Amino acid sequence: SSGINAEYGHYFKQINLSSYTHHVMCTQIGDLSEETLPQLFSTARKNLLNIENHDARTSDGYRVLIDTTIETLERVSLVVGSLHLFSEDEEMDEVSTESIKFLLTSAFQGFTHQHHYNYQKRRSYLLIAREYYKDFHHICEVYKLAKPFEMNLDRMNNPVTQNNRAEKIQKAKQKKELEEKIAVLEKRDDIDEEVQRDIYISMVRLWVMRCEDEVYNINSELPILEHMEKMRNGEVAPLKPPKVKAMKPFILVKSEQQKRVFGAGYPSLPTMTLDEYYDKELKRIVDEQNNAEKPGLGPEDPDEETEESLAKARAWDEYRDTHKRGWGNRHNRS
Repeated sequence: SSGINAEYGHYFKQINLSSYTHHVMCTQIGDLSEETLPQLFSTARKNLLNIENHDARTSDGYRVLIDTTIETLERVSLVVGSLHLFSEDEEMDEVSTESIKFLLTSAFQGFTHQHHYNYQKRRSYLLIAREYYKDFHHICEVYKLAKPFEMNLDRMNNPVTQNNRAEKIQKAKQKKELEEKIAVLEKRDDIDEEVQRDIYISMVRLWVMRCEDEVYNINSELPILEHMEKMRNGEVAPLKPPKVKAMKPFILVKSEQQKRVFGAGYPSLPTMTLDEYYDKELKRIVDEQNNAEKPGLGPEDPDEETEESLAKARAWDEYRDTHKRGWGNRHNRS
């Protein structure tokens, strides 16, 4: 079988794949379906749209959709591989129009595995998806439909900054333009071979950009999944929330006059004007920024006790023992 495919591979590339019927499918993968190769691919493409827009990803219907699409794309991939439709030794002009769309097979497989319903094994499916995306991007580089792309980028080593923001915005615009172009061309009644070829090449270029974005997202999600897996296995302790020093209550007033009025009746509850509160917060922010800029220095532990704080605490306790709450508050009393 492999010898026949090698000998007649060039012939198979030139045939009209629309007439590649049940007989060939049976020869390659057994009596599994009467659909032709283009029909299988079309079914897979429609399924991808349903997967992307599905709003119940824990339902049985979604599970069936994923499993069916994976199976369909495996059959497409098997036949495409056996026909040797693509080679690293040829140019894009040498690929027949009807064969171009099958370049997308690996991209579709990556997308389907990336959206798999089994969240317990999500890390494994993301790794599989990334490999499919890499295969797709590689063959597109061979045919000059994609530029070399660093497949290890993520939000840690390549965050969105002012420098690359414009590039990402431009890329999003190009994706939208390609989507609109494909939609317009596919609605035409007079689709000849030249238009059809333009549609397929535009689809490949669109998925090249999607592939790069999805690999970036996968790389960013994998460390999180790895950490969660270690937490479940008890290999690392869960992160503890930082200690937050509780603020003491106070009365916030608008003016100094209100401060004297409200403060007279509540000696144990301090008052503060808006200006004083603003100045205090501004000083706190400046101090935090200054501490952050000093290497090796961090904010003091609010719970750490010093001799000075202990002395103040003892003095305050003694004062409260000899002065009951409200003593001395005789203002305006008869």
